[in-house]
Amino acid sequence: MAGHRHFVSPLAIHVGVVLAFLYLPIVTIAVLSFHDSTVFALPWQGFTTKWYERALANPDLLVAFKNSLGLGFATGVSAMILATAMALAFRLPFRFKAVVLALILLPVMTPPIVHGVALVMFWRLDGLPLSLYGSAFIGHLTFVMPFVFLTIFPRAHRFDRSLEEAAMDLGASRSRTFWRITFPLMRPGIIAGGVLGFTLSFDEFLRTFFLTSRQITLPLFLWSMVTNDPSPQSSAVATMIAVFSLGCLVLWSRFATR
Repeated sequence: MAGHRHFVSPLAIHVGVVLAFLYLPIVTIAVLSFHDSTVFALPWQGFTTKWYERALANPDLLVAFKNSLGLGFATGVSAMILATAMALAFRLPFRFKAVVLALILLPVMTPPIVHGVALVMFWRLDGLPLSLYGSAFIGHLTFVMPFVFLTIFPRAHRFDRSLEEAAMDLGASRSRTFWRITFPLMRPGIIAGGVLGFTLSFDEFLRTFFLTSRQITLPLFLWSMVTNDPSPQSSAVATMIAVFSLGCLVLWSRFATR
């Protein structure tokens, strides 16, 4: 129709501004990681991949990456197993169920710095040494557990319970029913919870800062680069972390939406 005007709603403008505010800094860091200059400054001096080459050749970066992978894997698998058991337990009636649920979700509402300080003080009072797979693992596990639980919980309560009852009526034991009926139905949610737990642990900085001593993870390595020697190399490291985390979230979404 002639004279028709395209109207952009205020909501669309608001969403565009919010998305730009969230993702424009990440895009800027990614662009500067290819900047052929030793400082964060414009004008553009040229395109280069040398900052990625230097970062990948840094042995400290590889050690930090391995530490993050190991800690994230241990946290994700442990949270996945514990959260699955808790989600199944909530299918049964028991007293104070609402109180227990609130306690499970409490770490979500606790500020990270409060959580980190509380854990390190508890660790120090008991005379235990800070370590990657000791104090940091416990801190990460208590942090990611509610998120993994919330991912798995709907899977444990969404499917028709009559499928389990029919299997047991036909002579299947409880364990056989679980592995043949319950677990396959819950499996996408369980895997999604494990991937989410791994990703949250891999990217966690503040709790790791308080709960480790000499062993560093990738976020701690990036923080030391930014504070001691800011250069486009730190942008390259940040971009690689963002891309890796984005890949984990894509994998999570594939299982979470099944």
